[in-house]
Amino acid sequence: MNNSFESLGRVISQVAKEKKMVGAVNRYKIMKNWERAVCSFITQAGQTTRALDVKNGVLFIACLNREVAYQIKLLAARIIELLNQLVGKQVVYAINIEV
Repeated sequence: MNNSFESLGRVISQVAKEKKMVGAVNRYKIMKNWERAVCSFITQAGQTTRALDVKNGVLFIACLNREVAYQIKLLAARIIELLNQLVGKQVVYAINIEV
């Protein structure tokens, strides 16, 4: 019976590692594609925004310009859709902008 529990423990550890890796890869893809996606809609956003992090489906953005932040809020659904297309799966559900 101990062998069964040891095998199960190894499987659980492997699955956990794989999920962490998948999450990290998705985070990297979102961070990498932020500027490309946002500049498709707001050209000056590339110079005034930076993707900070992705946590639980929320993309955190730093923005130096209130007008650009407002435009991002208006176009958030379209930007999110494009980001998720670039990643190939639904990863981002919301954008949180810090001005």
